[in-house]
Amino acid sequence: MFLRRIYMLFPRVGDADRAVADLVRIGVDQRHIHAIAKPEVDVGGLPGASDSQRRDLVARLDHGFWDLNLLLFFFVLGLLVVAVISASWSWAAACLVVLLSSYMAGSHFARHVPHAHMSEVATALRHGEVLLLVDLPRWRVAQVEKAIRRLHSEVEIGGVGWTLDALGI
Repeated sequence: MFLRRIYMLFPRVGDADRAVADLVRIGVDQRHIHAIAKPEVDVGGLPGASDSQRRDLVARLDHGFWDLNLLLFFFVLGLLVVAVISASWSWAAACLVVLLSSYMAGSHFARHVPHAHMSEVATALRHGEVLLLVDLPRWRVAQVEKAIRRLHSEVEIGGVGWTLDALGI
């Protein structure tokens, strides 16, 4: 399932621990909460993050999808030029369909898929803060953000990204 990932920063482990309890209380499944901190910070009592989550595999996929789409677009644009020069109108039409599809996919991705990543909170992590990754359906993001902000004035929301629950990333 395609989920939204909220990046929540807390100054101390105790703050993050209380936030996890509040998240579970408002109906967030604990398996969708993941804590990350620098190695010197003990987050043993918090729900752990996988290696893929700690290495921010989602950011790599995000950039990879974007780069592949750009590569496809410009490759097919070159094929379109060759097709027009050689007057191969069926190939030109096929190239136009692929170009339009590539453009629409890229446009949708850029406008509708959130792009927050761990690189945006790297400085805070280096300073010892605790990051909670909270994976939710899109319709719950605003509700959960509002509840956590109300209950925890110390929270800093680092943005919203995306994840694929089935892949555990």
